[in-house]
Amino acid sequence: MSDTTENQQAEKRKRGRPKKNTNLPTALTNNSQDISITMQEKPSASTTSPKTEDSNTDNSTKLPSDNLSVEDWVRELSDDSNLPHTELTKPNSDKEQLETTSQNNSSTTAPISTNINNIVSNQEKLVKIPTTIHIVDGEKGGAGKSFVSRALIEYCASIKHKVAIVDADKSNEDISQIYKNVHSAFFSDDDKKANQADHIFDLAFEKSVIVNLPAQVYSKVTNWIKTNDLDEIGKEYQITFVKWFVCTGGVDSVNFFIKSLNDLGDRVTHVFVKNCGFCDEWDHVDEMPEFLEAKKNHKFVEMKFPKFPFWERNTIDRLGITFESALSHPELQVISKQRVKNFIKEAHAAFARTRLVK
Repeated sequence: MSDTTENQQAEKRKRGRPKKNTNLPTALTNNSQDISITMQEKPSASTTSPKTEDSNTDNSTKLPSDNLSVEDWVRELSDDSNLPHTELTKPNSDKEQLETTSQNNSSTTAPISTNINNIVSNQEKLVKIPTTIHIVDGEKGGAGKSFVSRALIEYCASIKHKVAIVDADKSNEDISQIYKNVHSAFFSDDDKKANQADHIFDLAFEKSVIVNLPAQVYSKVTNWIKTNDLDEIGKEYQITFVKWFVCTGGVDSVNFFIKSLNDLGDRVTHVFVKNCGFCDEWDHVDEMPEFLEAKKNHKFVEMKFPKFPFWERNTIDRLGITFESALSHPELQVISKQRVKNFIKEAHAAFARTRLVK
């Protein structure tokens, strides 16, 4: 057949039924009803058009059951022999489309949830700054833990160091009555209630925490730290522990401090707080063989907490006010206000010398 004849037949076939193509793979022939063609114009170098669900629906057409030339079929539909290219795609089933949509939606960043069950995963997303959990302990009741806690809270405020306040002393909630936004915590040996203390650690992901402990919870607090390896977790999230152990000067109080050193020595930084409101002279403690031995075996900080005048202390406690607000309270006269001012100055200087509050 001459070239002229072949060209004429090709021209006729352009408007008629497409020519069968026997060169298509067998797999395409057997599964032709499961295959669709998506016609997509080639994007220009400067602009691209986003693919939408409607465009996919309009441009996807079922092939007939018999074996046809893909190129001819596209041209037959569009009557355009200059299409840039064609793309073969396999349509997804309804189930696959649903899964794909779900995966696409899940990639959107969701806001951080406040659900306590998701607290760890959400905390990992935070840009973490180093924080400290300050535990004010003393084991014995009436050692001055709450008073030291209040002085530490106000020292942090004076240097613009933001802290979360936790009052774990349910029997004497004076911290909660004086300061705003005070959190509660509860230490228990009951496994069902053990997680109630975890709130303290959760708070430390945002800011440092000051915890006022009640009496006789030493074993519970120690177990909470050791059992959960909180010191190791803290290293990962830049959270450290400092225990301010308030000592009255009595032998039993010193022995409790030494026990804490032996149990938590390298896990928690210890501060031996010499409460001068109970004891003016500490030579007998400094010379105790057990205390000297503890100094050799452990590193800890010593701090003298200043004595607060009796009358001014009782007045401030009765009024339920802060040390700072006492400086302008009408019930305190000029000399009393000066005593309060001196105490604040000495207490703040003592905390600053430890270099543990930044």
